[in-house]
Amino acid sequence: MRLEPIIGILFAAVTGWAAARLVRRFWPKSGKWGINPQPVACPTCGTPAPRFRKPANRRQMLWGGWSCPCGTECDKYGHPIPPP
Repeated sequence: MRLEPIIGILFAAVTGWAAARLVRRFWPKSGKWGINPQPVACPTCGTPAPRFRKPANRRQMLWGGWSCPCGTECDKYGHPIPPP
C-alpha cells in the first residue's frame, strides 16, 4: 500500500483545520469589516431589526445597519449612530 496519498490527505486536512481556526480567531468581531450573525434590536425602543433591510443611505448600503421607525439609526451590531 502506498502512503503518499494518505499522507497528502492528512496534510490537507490538518492544513485546512489550522486555516479555519486562524480565520475564526482573527476575523473582526466589530468595526466596519466585521460580520454580526446575531439578531439585534434598536437600543432606544427595542424594535428588532428586520431580517431583510432596505438601506436608507450610502453608509448603510456599504457597511450594514438600519433605520428604526423611532428614528434611531443603528449599525449592524445594534449600536446607535449619531447624526452627521
